[in-house]
Amino acid sequence: MIELPEIVYISILILSIFSFVIAIFNLRFLSSLDTFLANSEPLPVKPSVSILVPARNEERNIIKCLSSLINQNYEPLEILVLDDRSTDETAKIIKEFAAPSAKITFLEGTPLPQGWVGKNWACHQLSKQASGELIIFVDADTILSQGSVLAAVRAHKKKSVDLLTIIPHRTASCLTERLMFPLIDWALFCWIPMKLAHKIQTPHLSATFGQFMLFNAKAYREIGGHEKVYNNPLDDFALGRLIMSKGLTWALVGGSTDISVLPYKGNLAAFKAVSRSVFPALYYRISILLVLSFVILLLGVLPPLTLAVSAIAYPENNDFFLLLASSTGLVTATWFIVCRKFKHRVLMVPFYPLSMSLMVLAAFHSLFTYGLGITTWKDRKVSRAKIRL
Repeated sequence: MIELPEIVYISILILSIFSFVIAIFNLRFLSSLDTFLANSEPLPVKPSVSILVPARNEERNIIKCLSSLINQNYEPLEILVLDDRSTDETAKIIKEFAAPSAKITFLEGTPLPQGWVGKNWACHQLSKQASGELIIFVDADTILSQGSVLAAVRAHKKKSVDLLTIIPHRTASCLTERLMFPLIDWALFCWIPMKLAHKIQTPHLSATFGQFMLFNAKAYREIGGHEKVYNNPLDDFALGRLIMSKGLTWALVGGSTDISVLPYKGNLAAFKAVSRSVFPALYYRISILLVLSFVILLLGVLPPLTLAVSAIAYPENNDFFLLLASSTGLVTATWFIVCRKFKHRVLMVPFYPLSMSLMVLAAFHSLFTYGLGITTWKDRKVSRAKIRL
């Protein structure tokens, strides 16, 4: 048995119980978009909706995205798609969709101003052209089921919030995605008590997903929109936190059966995509990164590793076996719940220690790339971040 103070093993068990309890409560309290989709009650008043899609070098994905948007069963609806100076066939494809459809409007992006993140500039331009009472930002690699917009508007009205965001299903096509995508959902589902987060509306207990963000247009403009977060590469989290810091309201809904995100181009692209988001999500603070990395390794890697080493090298030393086995069992159970809930492969559950180790690696990669000013996205350099302790 790996020798560590007893308090460490007890702390691991407490953390495991804590995450398990949150996951169980979230199973009950996290709403799902499909429940609003199944509701056949008509809306008394249908607010006008603008769907805004920023697109840069998305020739692989844009056809599927636009096809799903055109097929939405909601009116009044406008779809604004901006080509953010793509170097591939994205603009051509958008124009071909827009030509025969009265729903789609093609916008040509203007040059990126100094200091802006490309996506934020594209979203800002789109917002200036939107006429809807509600505006929905959708990424160009995202596919919506036919009734998603109608269901989201129902959810927005039911919850009476200024920002409604939806947890999408992330489609995995490579090993990196299969390892890291479940961890993203696990960190959210097992560490944020949804009922409490919705009740107290604090920026620190929130998560916003850029794949689908539905704003009350007035609230979006009141907080300053994307112009307020012009240099933040994690615009979704930044906008969600800004909503609550201004005394406005936010709600999170599960959408794994209705909102799906297409996979990246391979292992390296997926790793860089996740890495790009980690350090900004931690407020660019080294202390938070170090603490969370330690907790992740302590909770997800140390117990199964210790059990494995003990079984091989010290089978007679079982002083803390029950504590470690209980911790490992609880964490495994939460991973099973998350994989079933968010439609990840259940076969990946036993590999969660590898997933957690890979995420810690991505976190430090994120720290160093932002610190050195070499972070890139969509063939553009992201501004160097101000690193905080």
